Amino acid sequence: MAELKAYDLYAKAILKDPENLKAFLQEFLPKDLLPHLDLSQLSLVPEEQISLPKEKRFLPDLIAQVPLLGKPLHLYILLEHKSYQDLSAYAQILNYISALFEKALKEGSKPIPVLPFIFYHGERPWLYPVEFVELFEIPPEIKSYFLNYRVLLLDLVSLNREDLLKGIELYSVVYAYLYLLRNLDRPLEELLRGIVRFVEVVGKLGERERWYLEWFLLIISKEKGLDEEQVLIKLREVGGERVEFELKTYSERKYELGFQQGIQQGRLEGRLEGRFEGLLEDAQEMVLEVVEVKLGEVPKGIEEQIKAETDREKLKKLHRELILASNPLEIIQQFGYST
Repeated sequence: MAELKAYDLYAKAILKDPENLKAFLQEFLPKDLLPHLDLSQLSLVPEEQISLPKEKRFLPDLIAQVPLLGKPLHLYILLEHKSYQDLSAYAQILNYISALFEKALKEGSKPIPVLPFIFYHGERPWLYPVEFVELFEIPPEIKSYFLNYRVLLLDLVSLNREDLLKGIELYSVVYAYLYLLRNLDRPLEELLRGIVRFVEVVGKLGERERWYLEWFLLIISKEKGLDEEQVLIKLREVGGERVEFELKTYSERKYELGFQQGIQQGRLEGRLEGRFEGLLEDAQEMVLEVVEVKLGEVPKGIEEQIKAETDREKLKKLHRELILASNPLEIIQQFGYST
């Protein structure tokens, strides 16, 4: 199995946010299909339903359930890696369709239809056909007798960089991420153009998008072999005064509440303590949010453990480990629970 890089692992976490996933699907599902799907009822399906060997579950794929004419439909979204593309994607799709069908038979229920979607963010165009049967050398007149399915394919190579840059204005997180993937092999200055646009939009949007900036900077730093602070400095240079102002809001606003508290108390100790508490609370909230996204809720015992942790470095480490967790069991095991 090819080595997973930072963008492979974070792809799943970003699209696992239901709001991001809905925006992604609204933009890239076929327009004639969308009226038949109620994306307002979209929900993520637990990964335990994927019948794959444990090591394959590190591959980032997503399953979403959405009503189709009032009946459940599964969207199986396979995120193919930048570093390679191969035929195993088609086997993986067949594996999931088969596992879901077998599950329905055992439960005595009606099988749920599966809509396979390959999101490929590679360096070269996708090599293979979207029709499964076209992978084989079969005379055209008898192809209808053979097993077939059609893949919805989004090949990021086919998307225009400038269109992605413009799209950031509408779907900030999704398009900023797509632009990032599309330009990872480009010079740093060009890569940062999308992040500059994202930072400008963040200033108009709410708090939710702000913490994605840390993820984007981490992906860039990992890919370019730079320290995150180096990337941040370069972003300030590329973005100019407006971005400098927004980055000040991003990187220093956490400190300002503590600073003001210290001024009111008239003590340097209070000022420093306030700064620390602001950073600590922010780290705790980020961990809580990842748990809620992954599990659908934050169990009380886990919430108490997170709020009791006062080591910010431990919280940052836990935050990243939870993002990379491939199933709910790995999440709860981080807090000392077992099944």
